[in-house]
Amino acid sequence: MSTWASPRDSQDGPKDGAFDVVPVMRNSWAENRENSVRSVRRPQSLLRELDLRFHPDQERKYKQGLQENLVVGGLACIGSATGATLFAVVPTFVREVAREEKAFGTTFDARAWVFLVWALNLLLMLSYILLSTIRLCRGRLQSWNWEAFFVVVVSIFLFSMAFANFWHLPFIVGEDPVGLWVHDARGSDIFMLLAIDGILTMVAMYVPVRSSVLWIPFVCAVVPFFVNTLVFQSVFTDTHMILFALLGLSGFAYHGALRREKTHRQKWTFEHMVEEAEEVMREQDNKIQETTAQVKGLRVVAEALCDVIVKLDSKKCVDGANPRQDAFFETKLEGRCFEDFLSEQDRSRFSKLMSSIQVGFPACMPVTIRKKHLTSEVHLLAVDTGITREPRYLIGMRIEAEHFTAVEEEVGRVHSGESAAVRSSSGMPWVSKPVKVDFEDDDISCKTYPRLATTNVPLATPARSRALCIKKLLPRWQVPRNMNSCCQYHTAVDSVVEALELLATTSCEPLFQTFGGGQCRRCLCMCNREQRRCAVCGFALEEISDLS
Repeated sequence: MSTWASPRDSQDGPKDGAFDVVPVMRNSWAENRENSVRSVRRPQSLLRELDLRFHPDQERKYKQGLQENLVVGGLACIGSATGATLFAVVPTFVREVAREEKAFGTTFDARAWVFLVWALNLLLMLSYILLSTIRLCRGRLQSWNWEAFFVVVVSIFLFSMAFANFWHLPFIVGEDPVGLWVHDARGSDIFMLLAIDGILTMVAMYVPVRSSVLWIPFVCAVVPFFVNTLVFQSVFTDTHMILFALLGLSGFAYHGALRREKTHRQKWTFEHMVEEAEEVMREQDNKIQETTAQVKGLRVVAEALCDVIVKLDSKKCVDGANPRQDAFFETKLEGRCFEDFLSEQDRSRFSKLMSSIQVGFPACMPVTIRKKHLTSEVHLLAVDTGITREPRYLIGMRIEAEHFTAVEEEVGRVHSGESAAVRSSSGMPWVSKPVKVDFEDDDISCKTYPRLATTNVPLATPARSRALCIKKLLPRWQVPRNMNSCCQYHTAVDSVVEALELLATTSCEPLFQTFGGGQCRRCLCMCNREQRRCAVCGFALEEISDLS
């Protein structure tokens, strides 16, 4: 028995040994109310469980996917029903027409109603068979709602079996079926019961009609048969057992169709998810291909604008070096830390640059690259790709100037009279390490640098200046096009090897020597005395050191 606290107890608080039961009663009342609401909502939740339909858009796609199997299954079901109808009605019609006593056709009795109803059913079912055959063989009528068409045809057929049979229809029009037919009509009741159950089972097993409309033929078959059996005379002695048997069989058939549809919907959902995932993967693959093409294009542009491109991992070590990069850095580059090639003052600047760089936003800075023999002044361009796998960074370098590391020492040794020079085979003295040379592009840069002290000992012409001399000669040669070569320029470059091999086979020239007019201070090429400018880089004569 529940005890409610008095108002005084609620104001003054509970006494010793007592407790406030109001919250307990309120909780109990809330639980009872929730249980009652849940019991009221239980039928609604059950109906929601029976409704297996998707979202309208997905349900439309699901229904469209069932159309082919529905037409095939419906054609088999309606064809079987048509054959059974012809087998049952046509012999009876023939016997009734040949009957002398109570000849058929003299009066419009119950027999005429039965044959008229089944003639209309046969016409409807034959129409369905013909249209379904056209749909399957010709591929037409695809926009039709074949599910609704089948449900209408089979519902009319089952309704006719329940009402317009040899036993029940005579009772409806007020006649006795026992003496009306030439055969014993009492067997029609049993035949119709088995036929209704057979048709419902066939529809539930072989025709993929959705459960949201499948109940219509079941109701059109079971309800009329129940009404006729209960209202009119039945051949069954235990009518209720027969009715419950039909209800149970039809319920089992509908439940089986419901479970089959639920399984099929789950399978369709998974297949649809897989298709959507494949579509997303195809879109992503297309985006990846487009991005890859863009990256390749940007890399080609970067390689055209930069002299060297190096890939670095997260630890700023070289990843994926090639022979061209090894030749530039004059060492095996793979795995080496990039900061090892920077000057002391540039290492901290480079670290700050790499720590502040953002994904997709390049940053640049001038640095000095120290190598084994050469020191290069370059503009460095750093890009963080943002990808998790290595390599992560791309470093592009544009060479602004190159010079040998010991050139200042070598010039000082020349001034001090030390024998730093060696002699070539022609007798011309030359210093083993050239002075500073600037190459901004394919031509010599117009930038000037502090002049070295004038000396009458010519310095060695660097390889880049010699290459520039050969490049200026290439346009004078008409070299046949090589279809296997990338371009005509490299075809002409390849022809230099053939010319060098030819020169190497010629006889020696002991008196061969370079021009004695002077040496260009910028490209270190030799000039003759008549020249006012360097023939290679165009430097003025005033800037050419006289060797005399």
